[in-house]
Amino acid sequence: MRLDCAIIPLFDYAVDDIVAALPAPSSPLWDMAPFRQNRYRAHEATRSIVFNWLPNAWRPGERPATIRLSYPPTPLSDSVWAFAEHLLRYRAGVVAKLMLAELAPGERIRPHTDAAPALIRANRCHLPIVSNEGVSFRVERQRYELRPGTCYELDNTRTHAVRNDGASPRVHLICDILPEAACQTAA
Repeated sequence: MRLDCAIIPLFDYAVDDIVAALPAPSSPLWDMAPFRQNRYRAHEATRSIVFNWLPNAWRPGERPATIRLSYPPTPLSDSVWAFAEHLLRYRAGVVAKLMLAELAPGERIRPHTDAAPALIRANRCHLPIVSNEGVSFRVERQRYELRPGTCYELDNTRTHAVRNDGASPRVHLICDILPEAACQTAA
């Protein structure tokens, strides 16, 4: 969604429950829903655990037909959905996409700009779960340090990219909230 600035800090959120339930980088859970990294070149180096997904073919005025995935373990799913419910107090609407995205050490997310209505009509929010000093998050060439435990809204209509030059994975919880107005059908 187009914002007045590239990134807006929204609120602090304790990530301890998510961290405690987070699977190890070697867990096959990270590779069970590879459609995001297989389809979008910018995300080919990422791995995801997907909880909720609105296909990018969605168009404004259509009811959002989200797909809720059931493979994540209950403790992880419960802690992730608790964050989504909390976020809905700040950005009302429908949880369109909800996923954990992992970027391994030495990997990068290429510069890209989101374009599909399912992406740019939603409030794109990131909650860093695990990070390190080697992570460089850039929006339009400006570097931002996104701290674990702080929720940020990102203007994904601007060119953005990530590099992980650190020694540990970077994991973000990404939650897209589609405002109710975007979902209303024409009478």
